Amino acid sequence: MAVIIYGPSLALSQVTGLNIWIAVGVCGLVCTIYTSFGGIKAVIWTDVLQSLVMFIGLILSIIFGVIDAGGLSIVFEKVKNGNRLQFSVVTLDPSIRYTIWSILIGTTFSSTAQYACIQTQAQRYMCVKNTKSAQKVVWVHYGLNVFMQMIFLCAGCLIYAKYNQCDPLRAKSISRADQLYPLFVSETLGKYPGLTGIFIASVLSATLSTYSSGVNSIATVIIEDIYKRLSSKRSMSNEHQLILGGNWLSNSIYDIRCVLYEKQHNNSLYRLNLSFSSSIIFLIKIILQIFGAFAAPILGLYLLGLFTSRVKNQSAIVAFFICLIFQIVMLFGSILTLKPASKQGGRLDTSVIECIPSINVTRSQIIPTSSNIFVSLFSISPLWFIFNGTILTIIVGMIFSFILDSKDSKIIDPLLLVSRYDIFPCLSSSTKNIVKRTVTEKNNTISNNDNIIEHESMI
Repeated sequence: MAVIIYGPSLALSQVTGLNIWIAVGVCGLVCTIYTSFGGIKAVIWTDVLQSLVMFIGLILSIIFGVIDAGGLSIVFEKVKNGNRLQFSVVTLDPSIRYTIWSILIGTTFSSTAQYACIQTQAQRYMCVKNTKSAQKVVWVHYGLNVFMQMIFLCAGCLIYAKYNQCDPLRAKSISRADQLYPLFVSETLGKYPGLTGIFIASVLSATLSTYSSGVNSIATVIIEDIYKRLSSKRSMSNEHQLILGGNWLSNSIYDIRCVLYEKQHNNSLYRLNLSFSSSIIFLIKIILQIFGAFAAPILGLYLLGLFTSRVKNQSAIVAFFICLIFQIVMLFGSILTLKPASKQGGRLDTSVIECIPSINVTRSQIIPTSSNIFVSLFSISPLWFIFNGTILTIIVGMIFSFILDSKDSKIIDPLLLVSRYDIFPCLSSSTKNIVKRTVTEKNNTISNNDNIIEHESMI
């Protein structure tokens, strides 16, 4: 969540000139206050309003960007000439950031984790009446997500069309690549009164929507899975639990923000945080890496629990922590390791021909002096993070199930498992029901036989 709130705060600072750490503190404080008092209901209703504002701001930036560029045909002609639309990169080389396979496989696993087993989405499913309503929510969200990705694609094309002959990053107009879009909006919408403010509102709406969901999820997990287990003798109403978790979390976050801001000149923690943030080239990259690092073990556990009855508690816990440690090592290694330049799917060439003045502008490229297995390992594309972690969790879980769970005779309820027949939609419902009934009767027979043997041994 820290990276999520940092990105829009960076945009707010770029457009308004506001100190970035003040923007971070204000956004975090406001979001935490209304989430603490309103709970999940406030999160959902504010998400609706914030989503509308977000779409309005994005669509306006696209419309006026097309007008500023002179039309869609000119935009796509510049994009095509600049080789920005690449559909021929189909290699399985994991070191290339964007390929057809990395996008298809990586986004499939990321979307599965997001929609299936992440608390921020699960809390929304639990707020509707039944399963069918939850399924409708998923499909609506998926459709809006596809539409938003198309808007982002158009925004990227417009940014390139505007700056294809004058890269603001190389010309030192901006200090970070993540400031490109705010610069584009300020130069495009700044001509029209009020439109820049709408853009700022849309950016902050996107932040507060995600951040409030995360805050409410953390508070829920702390109360349900930690507080209630440690203090089972203390009875509390749901309202009291919500207020307790919200107040504790809001005070903690606010204190951290205040410490980082007040000690900015002499606090080593602040300097470390600032140095770490500045070392991140792209926010999208670090978001993919963090999400892949921590969502992969969870998705792996869910898949093991759904599709196999062999893996029990002990092997699942071992697989989870092994994968988590591996993903954390990969996360920090990918950030700190110098990587070789990619020939395809990486950063493409830019120009500063039309920049005024265009003097003393050079593009430095860091090339590692040596190449070894760790450089190759830590150079894996962020899109492969969640795939690698999920597969690792499944493999480790299956291996340790033969070691730790071989003597565990506990029978898993077949209703908790997804059979192979549920995966294939071509099978008729009657066929699926016959198979399910057969499996259920078989398991019931085994369970009854075990009960009879146990009863006879007791006699």
